[in-house]
Amino acid sequence: MLELPDLETDTMQLFMDEFSREDEESLHLILMDNASSHTTEKLQVRENIVFIFLPAYAPELNPIERFWKELKDWLSEYEPKGLAELRELVSKGLASFSEKALSSITSFEFVMRAWLSAIA
Repeated sequence: MLELPDLETDTMQLFMDEFSREDEESLHLILMDNASSHTTEKLQVRENIVFIFLPAYAPELNPIERFWKELKDWLSEYEPKGLAELRELVSKGLASFSEKALSSITSFEFVMRAWLSAIA
């Protein structure tokens, strides 16, 4: 995960570049909503990344929304005194999710079918 200050095209590009370099040999399918920073023609997407776009205005289909709910529920037990403490808690919360837990939260059947179809 990478914490960035905003969701503008420049920071999205930074994330995509880092993500692509992490495992250059693999093809990465990324499920995306239609945020302007995801759909702009200015975004340079490397060859090992393919976006699968969700329908517009359908957050219930976006697996990351389920993850954010889990993280927010976890955070609700705390009362951070400022932004620095909130950042620490978010980092701690993110680290507390195992790969198995993340998979169980975000692996919608339709996403897995789309992924299998894309690599076939």
